[in-house]
Amino acid sequence: MIMNLRRLLLVPLALFISQWLTASDFDISGSIETVSAYLWRGDYVCGAHAYPQVSAKWGRVTFQPFAFLAFDSSYKEVDVDLCYSAGPFSFHVADYFARYASYTEKENYFNFKKGTTNHIQEAIICYEPTTLPFSLRWFTFVHGDWMPQSDGSLGRPTFSSFFEAEVYRKLSSGGQVALICGSSIGKGMYTSYTKDFAVVHMEFSYSRRIILGKLTLPVGISYVTNPYSGKTWMKCSLGVEF
Repeated sequence: MIMNLRRLLLVPLALFISQWLTASDFDISGSIETVSAYLWRGDYVCGAHAYPQVSAKWGRVTFQPFAFLAFDSSYKEVDVDLCYSAGPFSFHVADYFARYASYTEKENYFNFKKGTTNHIQEAIICYEPTTLPFSLRWFTFVHGDWMPQSDGSLGRPTFSSFFEAEVYRKLSSGGQVALICGSSIGKGMYTSYTKDFAVVHMEFSYSRRIILGKLTLPVGISYVTNPYSGKTWMKCSLGVEF
């Protein structure tokens, strides 16, 4: 499994290096936001946190590190995403490293062993046409999430997936409203490994980028509900782009 994962990671890495060596349109940007709650695919992860991200782009390849850092130190997550774009399609390999303060084992970022790693790797395919106001995204775990067995051991990788559809409308005021629906496909952590399909994420959001001189301030507010669990939240965010 580790060897297959390494091969999977080598494909976008090779594309990244190839684009880097040949592309003349290099661009780097970033932002940092303060968000009232970290809500991930229909689940509450932590409360108020900082969300910094940096994006480096060479041609069709983008490398993006980002993080979720709880202000009360209860949770931290450090992620990286490697993306190759081809027209309306984009293909990603992402790594998520997450730890709660309640974990008792010593932190080891380089531990990828089954059952003890704090990493999850995911393959992602996105379709985002420029002429139509919608997008489709498919996510599949390839390492780091294993099927629990009745004896308490861990079985095969779940390869569970998450399908997300978004429709949006740009407003004349400069803002944007969006409706997102996300579903769990295959038994996985979203339904505690019990359901092959469930709608676990519904979100209605408003976002806007406010220009103040040389500063760009992204702001947003969202209403989020999980039809599977019956839970509901609201969150808001304020940031600065650079």
